[in-house]
Amino acid sequence: MKRFIIKLLFTIILIGALCTAGYFGWKKFTQVKTEKLHATVSRTLEQSAELCLYKMSYTDIITIKKRAALGLAKSYSIVKYSGIIRAGIKNIDEISFSISEDRKTIEILIPPAELLANDITSQTVFDESQNIFVPIRVQEIFDEIEAAKDDAAKELLAEGFLDDADKRASDYIKQLMLALGFDSVKTALK
Repeated sequence: MKRFIIKLLFTIILIGALCTAGYFGWKKFTQVKTEKLHATVSRTLEQSAELCLYKMSYTDIITIKKRAALGLAKSYSIVKYSGIIRAGIKNIDEISFSISEDRKTIEILIPPAELLANDITSQTVFDESQNIFVPIRVQEIFDEIEAAKDDAAKELLAEGFLDDADKRASDYIKQLMLALGFDSVKTALK
């Protein structure tokens, strides 16, 4: 009987030790997978240093007219220009995320979109008449184009250009995370 009790206690201690080792081993293996998943998500997001989400082209015509000497000396210049304005996330490192313990849900905080660039891509002089008494300098033309370019940006911003870029950012990142294997992706603006 004494021998049976010793064998029983030894068996219980052995089963307890195996269960404890199995629990800690299981916990260690799942933690490594979560860390590996964090690294995969970070690497996927960081591959885009800057994320351009919305690009729009615009064209405008500016006219510069000058008069002097009671209207007898006139100069004018008509210039057509085209530009591209881009919106997106300037620094992708500002995106933060958290992954659920079951590794099926990810919550992502996205910084708001901002203007990345507003560039003039072409300009063409349509008509020009210069009078030596009333010259139109090249700098005046550039200043007018720059002012018109800023007005175009303000108009696009008023029409919700950045709101559209925010929506595209959310949709793009959701699709990216679903492709990585997450079942549920929740996005929000910071």
